[in-house]
Amino acid sequence: MSSKPPRVLWTFHGTAVVRDYARALDWLSRFCGCRALEYSDNRDPLVDRKGGVTWLGDNGLELMEPNSPRGGPGRFLSRIGTGIYALALQVPDAAAAAEWLQGRGAGIVGDPERGFVFTRPQDTFSIYLEWGSAAWPFDPRFGAPLPPPEREPLIDVPRIASWGALAADPPAALARLRELWPAPVLIERPDAELERPAAALSIEDGALQLYRLPSDPGTLERLWGPIPQRPRLHLMSLRVRDLPAAAATLRREGVRVVRGDAASGEIVTHPDDTCGIGMSWTDRDLPGDPRGPLAG
Repeated sequence: MSSKPPRVLWTFHGTAVVRDYARALDWLSRFCGCRALEYSDNRDPLVDRKGGVTWLGDNGLELMEPNSPRGGPGRFLSRIGTGIYALALQVPDAAAAAEWLQGRGAGIVGDPERGFVFTRPQDTFSIYLEWGSAAWPFDPRFGAPLPPPEREPLIDVPRIASWGALAADPPAALARLRELWPAPVLIERPDAELERPAAALSIEDGALQLYRLPSDPGTLERLWGPIPQRPRLHLMSLRVRDLPAAAATLRREGVRVVRGDAASGEIVTHPDDTCGIGMSWTDRDLPGDPRGPLAG
């Protein structure tokens, strides 16, 4: 058994399941300057999707349009709908990571010889994690050229600020995740209000924030819009330079705000208006963000 926990190097990408890859990419390109790094029609039963990894701000976002209800993304779409599906972490050695994770009771899906594996969400408080070590040829962090945006985006988004997950018990979820890899803790506030993270841990080029899952469906919809009432990854938070300007643009373009405003430093938008992806927009750096304050 591997004697060392995996060392997270950076976020390979977050993953979102969408109904229409082309439409989602076009929306994200128009609003945020997102651009495709690669595209494939992947019939592997583990993946079974059309789409690929894109670049948004300073990080990767994989967009998945399921090919069928049989693969993982298709089952997610059938059971839950669209939204954030998984978080992929880059590690030095996927096989060694898989050995360590299995030794701590986290079941593995996939073959590490292919350069990536997933941990079963039932072993990680329903947070679906991917662990990859391949030198992805399309990734700018391995020297690939970053394609220019197709157009001037409506909103200046220099960073993906963080990813968010709903947890029935955030302290227990935090403890379990840190058992799997010793991530630095950025926030630990078990009694935080439901709209604030109860915990956050560093993923080296951003953060994973854990929010308490409301027990009342009405409260969940008031906070996050119409999403399923269950623990899961649910949020991509975007760091913008000018939140009042972003708010005005969203309003002008007919994107509904679920809650928040520029004065509070965060706006949560209606997922039905953002291609089914739960999103928030902020002009504030997370305390302890490993990247430091935003330049400029």
